[in-house]
Amino acid sequence: MKTRKNPLTGKEEYWNQPPGLPGIWMTLGYCDRCSPFLECLGFDALSEEEWQEVENLVAETNRIEAAHKFSTDKKLKRC
Repeated sequence: MKTRKNPLTGKEEYWNQPPGLPGIWMTLGYCDRCSPFLECLGFDALSEEEWQEVENLVAETNRIEAAHKFSTDKKLKRC
């Protein structure tokens, strides 16, 4: 894996280039925009097993009602 230290942010990044698409440098873990969103919804408290459950329900959670139901069922702390 090709990595670098971003000269502006100082964060470590890796090169990601899916087949047929241009490559981009990405930070490891959640980006600065995702972290507050996941924290707000309570998703940052999920275990790996629970996160896999979320990923398996991606199509269903595209509907806001399903996302709220999941959050309520798991009793996630929301902002």
